[in-house]
Amino acid sequence: MFAVGQLCLPRWLSMKWMVLVMAGVALTLPAVSQQTKPKQGTSSKNHTAILQSEGGSFAIEGPKDWLADRKVGRRLGVCCVYYARGAWDTAETVMYPNIVSKGPGQATLQELMDADLAKFRKDNPGMSYVDGDIPFKGRTAKLRYFHGVNQGSAEAVAYIDEEKIIALVVLSSKTEKGLVEALPLLLGVLETYSYGAKAAGAN
Repeated sequence: MFAVGQLCLPRWLSMKWMVLVMAGVALTLPAVSQQTKPKQGTSSKNHTAILQSEGGSFAIEGPKDWLADRKVGRRLGVCCVYYARGAWDTAETVMYPNIVSKGPGQATLQELMDADLAKFRKDNPGMSYVDGDIPFKGRTAKLRYFHGVNQGSAEAVAYIDEEKIIALVVLSSKTEKGLVEALPLLLGVLETYSYGAKAAGAN
């Protein structure tokens, strides 16, 4: 079980939302740049996504009460997209995994995060961001909050640094409120993370 007090939240999140996040975490847990196009895996559990790339693989299980939409995911260039039951077009908040093979321009986690930030700044000149950490399963993922991107949306991207790949889990919402309310779900998904041979064996 992760330590709630170690979750670093950005300053632009108000105390009201901080309380909401902590309450949600307590109820939810434990319950649960140029990117390489992942090879898609399948599983007996519809919510399990397995991503493979040159250098490694990983698996996660999406929020159990959300839909795992692989059709929309393929259209967007990822293995699947998770969102609350309903229609993709009207979903306020979505989540999806992605995988990056380390190489020129993204040989380290910092290089990838710098490249992502440069792209966001180019597309969204008025954006802001804050870095934090999420402890999970005895280790720590880097967490970057992007505020004011994609026509006013907010995103939280968890980066997990492995030897030859970087695993990403992206939480994106049309509103800050939606992002904050879904943060406990992101933490829960990270608790299901499995790297390498374990991920390959999940098929």
